[in-house]
Amino acid sequence: MHPEEDFLVPLLEAGASGYLVKSAADRELVDAVRAVAKGDVYVRPTAARVLAKGLTKKDPHQVDRDRFERLTDRERDVLRLTAQGYSAPEIGERLFISPKTVDTYKQRINEKLGLSHRADYVQFALRLGLLAQP
Repeated sequence: MHPEEDFLVPLLEAGASGYLVKSAADRELVDAVRAVAKGDVYVRPTAARVLAKGLTKKDPHQVDRDRFERLTDRERDVLRLTAQGYSAPEIGERLFISPKTVDTYKQRINEKLGLSHRADYVQFALRLGLLAQP
């Protein structure tokens, strides 16, 4: 459903033990469940190629920068403001959107970047220099 490059690494970094696409055959699903049950990580061969290619060419800062660049402008705004400590209603007020819309943007950010807590947003923003130093 989504390009493997966009979601594979963030999902694995977030603790996923495997990766399959919706169209995976029943047999592949069974194999994946068995592998994960044994404590292994399961990815499709195409996903393994994506991982291998990524390991050979990018430094960690560039990986974060690339992930950030995949966000929409509005998602970037929400990420920055969340990292700065603003609540959904406060972000909504600043961006002229509803708090529910802010939550939708946060969900998309979480999926794209593998972030799940405000602390993750802060760490990510600090690594990229998105937060102004006092």
